[in-house]
Amino acid sequence: MRVLIIGLGDAGYSMHLPVLTALRSVQVVGACDLDAARREPASRQHVADKFMDLSVVIASIDAEHSIGACVGQMQSACAGLRSELLVCDASSDDTVARAGMLDNPVRLFRFPVGTLTPALWAEGFRRASGRVVAFTTGHCLVSPTWARSMIDALDAGATGAGGPLVIAPGARPLDWAVFYLRYSAFMPETIGSGPVDGEIAGDNAAYRREALDRHADSFADGFWEVDFHRQIRREGGWLVAVPAATAAFGRSFPLRTIAAHRFAHGRQFGAGRVRGGIRAAWQIVLAAPAVPVVLAARAARRVARTTTGRWRFIVALPWFLLLAGAWASGEAWGALRGSGQ
Repeated sequence: MRVLIIGLGDAGYSMHLPVLTALRSVQVVGACDLDAARREPASRQHVADKFMDLSVVIASIDAEHSIGACVGQMQSACAGLRSELLVCDASSDDTVARAGMLDNPVRLFRFPVGTLTPALWAEGFRRASGRVVAFTTGHCLVSPTWARSMIDALDAGATGAGGPLVIAPGARPLDWAVFYLRYSAFMPETIGSGPVDGEIAGDNAAYRREALDRHADSFADGFWEVDFHRQIRREGGWLVAVPAATAAFGRSFPLRTIAAHRFAHGRQFGAGRVRGGIRAAWQIVLAAPAVPVVLAARAARRVARTTTGRWRFIVALPWFLLLAGAWASGEAWGALRGSGQ
């Protein structure tokens, strides 16, 4: 396996060299400039392989507890397919070491701590070569039928396909809160089956390569799936929910990491709403105190449709409100100060 250290500079490269050289079957290639990689046209950063069925981009942030199972189950789901797994990591824990010790090789790329998941997805896409490109995170564990069902849905005509998310065994109340905040709209009871008018989760999605290529220039600040979905629908494309492509959300981030990322994602969202003329900055700031309650009420209505999730949601509610508050604060800050990109 070849490991490419991206965007760390000389100091970061030296810091990680002892860990990387200890990994099994790893060749350290060296450091390169992340900004330069982003400036290079997408068409020159990868060469699409018409014989490669699937590229899976796994965004990994502080996933040391789950990265092994994530990669192992993904490789099982991809058995029999020409596929590649690209792990794009921005962790502050031992995720890189654990990924490097896996028996089966993956393409492992290292990014600076603090890089957001959409940016990791975009960087992985630039290096992918499959005719179908899928996105997930290092905290998700896919079902055995995941890969083939995603490909079948796209081969049937959809531009993008997304599967439901469930809570994995061993998840903690903090993980439940993250799940209900981010994925309550994508549970099996809520996402449904077949064409969808709403969204699919970027954390469990696959797309036709040609659609991604057409809009590659818009991924300079990351692959933000809602914006991409808006673009492909304007072209007449459509999204489909695939029940057989289930992903289980397991043990995830430390509290400080997920709170910081919720703030950063909220900041992007708030800046985008102002930039797009959807809301005025003062409206977003004024509404911010109510946002956690609104999000909790929305999630509660969805959870009420399930048979097993209600007690988990109640237990997780304090964490949910804390993380929703981080999002709302970021949204207000982004409305006032921009995305910071």
